[in-house]
Amino acid sequence: MSTDPSKWKLNHTMLRVKDPQRSLAFYKFLGLTQINKIPQPEAKFDLYFLAYDRPSSRSPNHHWTDREGVLELTHNYGTENDAEFKVANGNEEPGKGFGHIAISVDNIQAACQRLEDAGYPFQKKLSEGKMRSIAFAKDPDGYWVEMIPQKPLGETEGVKETDTQSYRFNHSMIRVKDAEVSLNFYQQVMGMTLMRTSENKNSNFNLYFLGYGSKPKEEDSAHGVNPVAGHEGLLELTWNYGTEKQEGKVYHDGNSEPQGYGHICVAVDDLNAACQYLEDKKVSWKKRLTDGRMKTVAFVLDPDGYWIEIIQNEKMKRSANW
Repeated sequence: MSTDPSKWKLNHTMLRVKDPQRSLAFYKFLGLTQINKIPQPEAKFDLYFLAYDRPSSRSPNHHWTDREGVLELTHNYGTENDAEFKVANGNEEPGKGFGHIAISVDNIQAACQRLEDAGYPFQKKLSEGKMRSIAFAKDPDGYWVEMIPQKPLGETEGVKETDTQSYRFNHSMIRVKDAEVSLNFYQQVMGMTLMRTSENKNSNFNLYFLGYGSKPKEEDSAHGVNPVAGHEGLLELTWNYGTEKQEGKVYHDGNSEPQGYGHICVAVDDLNAACQYLEDKKVSWKKRLTDGRMKTVAFVLDPDGYWIEIIQNEKMKRSANW
């Protein structure tokens, strides 16, 4: 019984939603396909899994656990009719921690115009702020959805069409207290590779992009384009200078009140062996495999207390009937 972290995948990101039909309509408009649904009527919640699943996507027709770039939407029954219910999008106090998910698109001007024409709001339009190469749309719950380009802006300036089949669920962003501690955890414990670093010294923050697989060569990308824009299943860590000196917990994990973001999930080659490997690394557990009713999932805590779900990649080894 052994595990090889180089075979692990950053499978999904989970968000709680108020009304699944509104959320599904939005994400399907962005080109995502519902690839699985796990109803849990006895526990009064349902799980919806969405991914890019076209012939030109990175993992077409793969089992939902044998992918990267999956979005899990969790719906607790009744919230859609509860006028008081509102999720925390992670960008406001209290509840600041999770930042956004990001979609990379073919022609960013056309992609943003299409969203705007459909009546979806923006936190930041392409034409606003200092950074003119990215935009932030807002989903029905107010979660930020970053739009990033796959091509140089000048190349797509006058293009009016956009093809959602070319889109990628590129990354999910969380804020971290201490970059050095978090980078060590995700690389040395979780086996990820640091794909890209973006230092923003004038604005006092750095961005780190991690994922499974090999680091891309800068020359593989078009000039002015993020070299990992074509990837899926990346984790972006945002470190604001000085937070490492603050006492105690700085960021909200999304699972205590106010709730919103839930977790990222890593699909592994051998679930039991991977959990033993993590045990040997002396991780902090939120839920061991043997705890609770669900014996096919475990949850690890990262240095900031964010949850990381561990599941079996069912293509590599069968363990569950999902």
